[in-house]
Amino acid sequence: MKDITVLDILNLPIMANAELKAGQSGLSNIVSYVNVLDNYYDETDPESTPVNYGQNFYLTSMYYGVGNALYVDSLMQHFVDLKVSAVCIIDEYLSALPSSAYEIADKNQVPVIFIDKNTPYALIISSIMELKLSYQESELHENLLHEMMLPHCYEDRKQEIIGQLNPNFHNRVTAFFCMNTDLSNNKAAEISNGLHLLNKIRTYKTSFACQYKNGMIIVRSYNTSKMAIQTDLTEDTIQFIRRMLPNAIIGISDSLPLTHLDEAIAQCSTASLSGTHDINGIVYYRDVGISKLLMKLVSHPDLEEYYRSLIKPINEYDKKYKSELLATIKCFVECSLDHVKTGKQLHIHENTVRYRLNKIKELIPYGKSSLDFNQSIYFLYKILKIKELV
Repeated sequence: MKDITVLDILNLPIMANAELKAGQSGLSNIVSYVNVLDNYYDETDPESTPVNYGQNFYLTSMYYGVGNALYVDSLMQHFVDLKVSAVCIIDEYLSALPSSAYEIADKNQVPVIFIDKNTPYALIISSIMELKLSYQESELHENLLHEMMLPHCYEDRKQEIIGQLNPNFHNRVTAFFCMNTDLSNNKAAEISNGLHLLNKIRTYKTSFACQYKNGMIIVRSYNTSKMAIQTDLTEDTIQFIRRMLPNAIIGISDSLPLTHLDEAIAQCSTASLSGTHDINGIVYYRDVGISKLLMKLVSHPDLEEYYRSLIKPINEYDKKYKSELLATIKCFVECSLDHVKTGKQLHIHENTVRYRLNKIKELIPYGKSSLDFNQSIYFLYKILKIKELV
């Protein structure tokens, strides 16, 4: 099961007004338990204060720290010694801690969070427990998806799994695969607001969402084959995802019968990982082109050997001479093989672009013609894009 982190908890609606005062570098701390400490802590008799050790998200009012900076520092050090995940302080008696306490928290990567006094402990605890249960449900659903996608999964079992995922599905589906990324460098990143999106999607009775691979699957179902309705639903889903995950790459399947849900999931994940998304991070499976084939072959020994024969001499030359040949290939392909546009994009003369491309011709086994060369660097570009995200 995916671990709950302090950041996940801060993304909960109940924590909307919470303020992080220290320990920002500890937001990735894992939270296994929620605990409360409001009785007096005596550092000379730690056994008098029953506690649970490790990965606790502690709730406290720090009542005994009012006007007593030494007590606050002592308690903060106690939390550090317990290896807590975070300390959440109800601001009924304190609205800030001494700077020395913040220094202890920052040094030891313990987030210190203040939250409004009108937020009951019980609601915070129940929200975190619901979060934990949601992760468990998502893990179960992800396991079912993996089973359904296996080559030897029988058709009867596939239909049984579809019913387990959501018995209220309509008879047609469009699937979306979201993967958080920095669109400027095509690098995948962890989805930090993903669970909130999952829970929102689950409020639609005929839809489905769960974490899948290194991203998230969303399935929208409907009872019509009318293109206008499908287009509106797709656009609505894209905008919904964008509000939650503004940097996500979104792969979108064709509209398929519900009985082909496994194919829809394969399509949207292939689209998202193909490296062919537009400037807005959107890619439809119908527009993926040759990446459909490359996605299926990306780990094939023959393709790997071909890829290495292209990338190895270029990387070695770049490393030795700092020549930026690989960056030139990427830009050249993205500029539709236009030397002038590539030069402007890289802030170099077009003749420098031609020189670099000629150098690449000397390094790689591309064939004989200019068409062979263009095809080779295009294939290299596509494989690079896929490998960066897979």
